[in-house]
Amino acid sequence: MMMCKAYVENGAKVYVVSRKKAACDTVANALNKMDAPGSAVSYPADVGSNKGCVQLAADIGALESKIDVLVNNAGLTWGGPFDKFPEEAWAKVFNLNVTTLFQLSRAFVPLLKKASLGNIDPSHIINVSSVAGNNDSSSPFDVAPSYAASKAAANKVTQSLAAFLVKDHINVNCIAPAVFPSKMTYNYQLKTDAGRDMSDQMHPVGRIGNASDMAGLTIFLSTKASAFVTGSIIRLDGGMSSIQRSNM
Repeated sequence: MMMCKAYVENGAKVYVVSRKKAACDTVANALNKMDAPGSAVSYPADVGSNKGCVQLAADIGALESKIDVLVNNAGLTWGGPFDKFPEEAWAKVFNLNVTTLFQLSRAFVPLLKKASLGNIDPSHIINVSSVAGNNDSSSPFDVAPSYAASKAAANKVTQSLAAFLVKDHINVNCIAPAVFPSKMTYNYQLKTDAGRDMSDQMHPVGRIGNASDMAGLTIFLSTKASAFVTGSIIRLDGGMSSIQRSNM
């Protein structure tokens, strides 16, 4: 929602895609009620398979001659104890967080190529991973190992896509956020006041991310301002990955 809002506020036409029609409709309706120059279109689709990715690209291609930006933001997590973590959880998490990211990007390359104006004004793919995939160490208290591993993989797939597509003047970058308001975080980190306070303190800047933080980076990575940036994993994490916390 935060990324979609940033686009609509800046005059873009956004296709809101998710498996659930009700979710797409809710987001698109809220965006279209804003006093903003852009617009949103609810477009439910299941991209959990390569067939679904190819079909979505074909459907959008019938409506638009080109697209300037593709955002891969679909994500899934799964928590469970180490000795009982189910095999199917790994497959489900990796399929959506990694495989779909690759397959959807590949499916939209023809439309992205048509939008690119060369190495000064390329088209863009923006992937969303997580700070969980960037850490140089892991915690024994982490109950979602497939999520962290999938986000690390998403970072590497970003670099691979950037290498494949640089010749076509399509820049590929990844935003690796820490805690931001979302359905997932409200069900986990932000579920209670104590959890919210702990989440604030996890970030060296003393707070979780907000819509303005996400909007600024989203628009940068979607315009010619970032024409010289590709294959980058940008940590939008309030210093979590780079600054050691201190009790002093």
